[in-house]
Amino acid sequence: MKMKLGKKGELSTQQIVLLIILIASFIIILFFLFRLNPGNETDLEACHQSVVMKGNPAIPADSIPLKCKTKYLCISKDGTCEGLTKPVLEKVKTKEEVYDVLAQEMADCWWMFGEGNINYVGKDMQHKFYCSLCTQFILDDSLNEIEGINRGVSEKDFYEYLERKKMVAENISYLEYLTEAKSVNALERSLFSQGGSFGSYSLGRQHYVMMGIYSEVGVWKWVGIGTVAGAIVAAPFTGGISLGYVLVAGAAVGGGAAGGFLGKTVKGVSGLEYLTPKIIEARSAEFDVFECKNIMTTS
Repeated sequence: MKMKLGKKGELSTQQIVLLIILIASFIIILFFLFRLNPGNETDLEACHQSVVMKGNPAIPADSIPLKCKTKYLCISKDGTCEGLTKPVLEKVKTKEEVYDVLAQEMADCWWMFGEGNINYVGKDMQHKFYCSLCTQFILDDSLNEIEGINRGVSEKDFYEYLERKKMVAENISYLEYLTEAKSVNALERSLFSQGGSFGSYSLGRQHYVMMGIYSEVGVWKWVGIGTVAGAIVAAPFTGGISLGYVLVAGAAVGGGAAGGFLGKTVKGVSGLEYLTPKIIEARSAEFDVFECKNIMTTS
C-alpha cells in the first residue's frame, strides 16, 4: 500500500509540474501574440487586451505597454462636421439616437479599462489621478434641428435615458453598468447634498468621454473637501449598492452658483477607486480640476 501511495504522490507531483509548464507556456504564447498585434484586431479590443495583460501579476508590468487610443467622433444630423479633423462620423435623426451613441461610447470606455476590476497602472503609481480620454467628440450644430435638443443636450435627461435603457448582455440598465447607481434620483440627491446639479453638453464644443483610476492614497485625500475654486467636493453616495462618491466641482469653478456633476467613483476588486465614465467638456474649468497630466490613452 505504501508503494502505491508513493506512486500516486509522484504522479500528482508530475501533474502539478506539467500544469505549471502549460500555464507558463500559455502566458508566453499570449504575450507574443499580443506583441504581434494581429491586423484584424480593433482598437477597442487591443486596448482591452493590453489592460488585461497589464493587470496580470504573472507578467512584468513594464513589458506590456497600454495600447489605448483616443477615438475622435462627430455626431451629426446632416453629415457635416466642424471642429475635428477626420473624425468617425455618426449620423443621427433623433434625440434617442444621439443618446444611443453617447451611451455606447461610455460603455466601451468602461469595458476597455476593465470595468473597475483591473489595476492597469502597476504598483509604482504615484499618488495621483490617472485619466483615460476614451473618446473626444463634438456635437455638430446640425443637431439643433432635432426635437428635444435646444443648443445642447440636457445631462439629466441623458442620465434618465441611461436609467431606462437596458443592456441586453448584462441585463441591467446602462446607468447601473456605468455608475452602479440604481436611479438618477439617487445621484441627484448626492449632488444636491453638496450644492451640485446636472449640467448640459453644448453643441459645437468638444467633449471627452473620460474615466480614470485613483492611486492607493484614496479619493478623499486626493480631492480634498470644501467648495472652493479649483477643488472637487466628494459627496458620499447614498443610493443603490455602490460604495463610491459623487464628485462635484467647487461652486466657484466655471463661475456658476452651483457645482457641476464631475462623475461617480466606485471601489473595484483591485482595491483602488475608479472614476466611472463621464462626459466632460474639453478645455473647461471642470476638466482642468482633474489635472490630467497622467493620461493613459494616446492620440
